[in-house]
Amino acid sequence: MTMMHRVTSSMTTAATRANLQDSAKTLAELQNKAASRQAISRPSDDPAGTRTAMAARAEIARTTQYDRNLQNADTWMRTVDSALQSGLDIMARIQDLTLAAANGTVNQAGRDASAAEVDQLRTELLSVANTQVLGRNVFAGTSAESAAYVDGTPPTWTGTPGAAVERRISDSTTIQVDVPGEQAFGADTEGTSSVFTVLDKLSEALRSGGDLSGSIGTLENSRQQMSDALTASGARHATVGRTLQATQMRLTELEATRMSTEEADLAEAAVDLQMQQLNYQAALAVSAQALQTSLLDYLR
Repeated sequence: MTMMHRVTSSMTTAATRANLQDSAKTLAELQNKAASRQAISRPSDDPAGTRTAMAARAEIARTTQYDRNLQNADTWMRTVDSALQSGLDIMARIQDLTLAAANGTVNQAGRDASAAEVDQLRTELLSVANTQVLGRNVFAGTSAESAAYVDGTPPTWTGTPGAAVERRISDSTTIQVDVPGEQAFGADTEGTSSVFTVLDKLSEALRSGGDLSGSIGTLENSRQQMSDALTASGARHATVGRTLQATQMRLTELEATRMSTEEADLAEAAVDLQMQQLNYQAALAVSAQALQTSLLDYLR
């Protein structure tokens, strides 16, 4: 036997009111979504999306730090490469002067003039060796001294051997961003001479009218040392450039993931809002018709 359930007006009213409240709640949520352009207002809106967005934000923060490290490394290495290239240009001019004086066609007055120019070029090269970036010497490693080379007889390199300046560019990779001055310009130690001592001896030989054949060889050794340092730095700089490009592409991808998860599509949100407004208006109209009272309602 089938039991008949009586549906009273109060039940109909309660159900209609609940449906209207749900529709109004949905409308308010869509209005907030369109106004804020946020697809997720609270984690309960989309737990899976929230987890994806949180993971993307954490990865963005970590990758952004590597991007900053890489840009700092790029600044250092551009400065180093430019300084070393300037040093090589200076060495090329000094070699030209030396070869011209060594061929025997230049008189003593000409040699004296060449010596004066060598002295001036030495001063310029010392300035190059003391190049700084962001207040740090790029040829003195981690040393906090005000200059990588302190002029004197002989000049003194103030860096610490083996104390390279490095930047972390990924979870597992660090890269050296400086060049120790002793590798590029040499240092005056037992059995070795810095390029500045080589130039001092060259200037003295020019003024004294001495033989320059030995100076030609030592100048080439100093130039080659500088060139080797530039080559090694350039190779590391190329690695930084490739890694920086890849890191910035990764940041773009992560930001796209975050935006697609967290942010609402404005056009889609506008359409959804318009449809819900129409649905809500229709629900109000239908409810008004369904809930019209009559005398019979009071006689039940």
